[in-house]
Amino acid sequence: MERDDAWKRVFERLPVLETLERDGLFYVTAEELKIHGGREPRLMAKIDTLSERPAILAENGLALFPVKNGRYVLFPDPTQKCFFRFPEEETPPLRPFQSKIDLAQFDTFPNGQEFSESQALDFAYISTLLPTFCGEMGMRLTLRGRLFSGSFRFQTPNKGSEVEVNRVQIEIDAGYEGAEGLYLIEAKRGRREDFHIRQLWYPWLHWRSLTRKRIMPIFFAYSNGQFFLTEFEFGETYGDIRILRNRAYCLDESPLTELDLRGMSEEIEPGLEPEGTFPQANDVDKIVDIVQSASSVKTTKAQIASLFDMEERQGDYYGNAACYLGLLKRSEDGFEITPEGLEFTLMKSRADRTHRLIFRMFQIPSLRECLSLLVSRDYRAEKIQTQELAEIVQRWTSLGATTPWRRASTVRAWLGWIMRNIKIRKS
Repeated sequence: MERDDAWKRVFERLPVLETLERDGLFYVTAEELKIHGGREPRLMAKIDTLSERPAILAENGLALFPVKNGRYVLFPDPTQKCFFRFPEEETPPLRPFQSKIDLAQFDTFPNGQEFSESQALDFAYISTLLPTFCGEMGMRLTLRGRLFSGSFRFQTPNKGSEVEVNRVQIEIDAGYEGAEGLYLIEAKRGRREDFHIRQLWYPWLHWRSLTRKRIMPIFFAYSNGQFFLTEFEFGETYGDIRILRNRAYCLDESPLTELDLRGMSEEIEPGLEPEGTFPQANDVDKIVDIVQSASSVKTTKAQIASLFDMEERQGDYYGNAACYLGLLKRSEDGFEITPEGLEFTLMKSRADRTHRLIFRMFQIPSLRECLSLLVSRDYRAEKIQTQELAEIVQRWTSLGATTPWRRASTVRAWLGWIMRNIKIRKS
């Protein structure tokens, strides 16, 4: 990976590890990153998730923070406190939210709810979903985009070195203010497993010295018709962050699709197993987001990776999964929409998309057998052994060794997605 190689060159040419051992901190400028790394500094310093960490930083347990415009600091963070991981077991149940206004009156409301980050935020605000979550209906948008922070300090872990931050560039996707509070939002297209706390922590550190109102840091994600909002609370020490509230909403539609899986298995004729790579992409909603993003232009694994703050390898996995479902196809320079995929993107309701995806899974022999197994176990995915899923994958594909076991984890994730998104209708 280019960024891994660039950071390796920086460590080879500058006394990074020696200085860290002696002082607990190592400062590096954007100019030094460009000279020694040979890559654009902003690309080298963009580390928003754990998967984006350069290999040499991960190997040495190091954190990177901007401290001034064009200057960064490296310091030991062996327990990775600069990242917050969303607990898998605390996925919030999806609940309906009825908009207080008729969104159909807006001609600019995207078909199929194919939102960008800012559009998703704007419609969450217009519909009153966001003000309702924040608890202040009179709040107004007052911040958006890049600005320079004031001065603040924090103590690093371990040796407790003090870091001073002064006029560093911070970016706020949206900041709303009302009589009672200031609501700082980091917005993403697609859910995240983790994020760098800097994205919310720096704006919080900056504004807490400028207002006496309550400050509510919110991580906002939009994916396949779902709005995820997580309110955080920061403590006084480095990495002290906890969830106060975690909610998920569907806007103006039911969160569940009523389906008869047993009846579908009897009525839908199976087709041929696709020739491409068996899926290794656990988040079905991200697959939907990718297909929607590719509806008008081709997309590449690099663009997919950029959209979701992941490695290009993972971007390729998600593109391949969309191909396996027949929604995208590979082209010379990436992925492009298929006729089935284009029809899929025109579906306005999340319920219709869920129905279509499960219909397609029943047409694919390997996934059909896994779904039939789910039905036979009373729709309880936890009753299915990983070995059973791995044997099905192996039987329908050319995969061998331990690979079917790894692919079985994706199948299990897809079965879990199905059960979270449907209501069983008895045949």
